Amino acid sequence: MSDSFSQYKYIDNIPKRIKLARLIWNTVWLLLFRTTPRWCLNSWRIFLLKVFGAKIGLGSRVSPSCFVWAPWNLEMGEYSVLADNVDCYSMDRIRIGSKVAVSTRTFLCTGTHDIYSLLRPLVTKPITIGDHSWVCAEAFIAPGVTVGKGAVIGARSVVTKDVCEWTVVAGNPAAFVKTRTISAN
Repeated sequence: MSDSFSQYKYIDNIPKRIKLARLIWNTVWLLLFRTTPRWCLNSWRIFLLKVFGAKIGLGSRVSPSCFVWAPWNLEMGEYSVLADNVDCYSMDRIRIGSKVAVSTRTFLCTGTHDIYSLLRPLVTKPITIGDHSWVCAEAFIAPGVTVGKGAVIGARSVVTKDVCEWTVVAGNPAAFVKTRTISAN
C-alpha cells in the first residue's frame, strides 16, 4: 500500500468484548437458533435472544432464519413478529413496538460509515418502529429512522427519513402514499 493511502486505513473501533460476545452469539445462533423448525420452538428462540440481552414481549415471534447482529440491542413489544430472513443489523438499538409485523427479508440497518471522512469511521444510530406498524417484505430501514405508530412501509421501500404516524409510504426513496385509516370492523 502506498504511503499516500496508508493514512486513510480504516480503523476498527468495535471493542474486543463486543467481538467476543458476537462470536459466542453467532455460534449459538448457528447451532441452536437457526436449526430450529419454523413451526415450533419459538419460545426456545426467544429464550436464546433473552439470554443474550434482548427484551422481548409476550406473544412475539421470531423466525429461525431471522438474524440479529447483537441481541442485547433488540427490544420488541408484545405480539410482534420478525419474519423469515429479516436482518436486524443491531449495532445500535432497534426498538420495535407492540403488534408490529416486520416482513420477510427486511433489513433493519443501524450501522453505516461517515462518507465525509476518508477514514470511513463507523456511525451507528438507533431505529424505532412504533406500535401497530407493518414493514412489508424486503424493505430497508436506514440508521436513525423512526417509523411512527401505525405506519405501513411498502414492499421493497428504502426508508431514509422518519415516517409519520398512520401513514403509508413506498418507493425508493420511500415517499408518502396516503394516510392509513383503520376501519371499524
